[in-house]
Amino acid sequence: MNIIRLSLVAIVVMLSGCAAMSVEECQHANWTQIGEKDGVAGRASRIAAYEKACLKGDIQPNQTLYQIGYQQGLAQYCQPGVIFNASLNGAGNYQVCPVERHSALRPFHETAISYYQARKAKDELFDELERYQQYLLDRDLSKETREQYRKRLAELRIQQERIEFNYFEADRQLTRFKRQHSL
Repeated sequence: MNIIRLSLVAIVVMLSGCAAMSVEECQHANWTQIGEKDGVAGRASRIAAYEKACLKGDIQPNQTLYQIGYQQGLAQYCQPGVIFNASLNGAGNYQVCPVERHSALRPFHETAISYYQARKAKDELFDELERYQQYLLDRDLSKETREQYRKRLAELRIQQERIEFNYFEADRQLTRFKRQHSL
């Protein structure tokens, strides 16, 4: 699978929504396509949710066609590079893949999701630090509130070293993993 195809699959994974089907959608559904879309997105099978949604229109989804499409989609999704890229964005889920693939896919997921979580924690910390620094610029703050904000900033600065260490360690591991696996 080439890089462009991996990128397209990753984009589909990120942009895929989770809305239930309308009765009209149930009437005109291409169940193979719907199954494939869910598989490519790395979702667990959603046939039960479709059955529930379509029941309102007394329509029964074609489980066989859905399953055929779903397996085709999973075959595209359950690739190391796809799992890796989806996990870098916090959306990877190797556990929807066939069990016999889990041990091969797990390292791609774990390395990327560790980086995602460390980056997210760092970004959230810096956002909170900036927010409290902005709060302190307000000249109308009471003495008590100003002191509370200063205490919170001190707490955040104590956390900052650990969070930055975790981020740089995750980044180092990510770089090494990418090099080792030609990603």
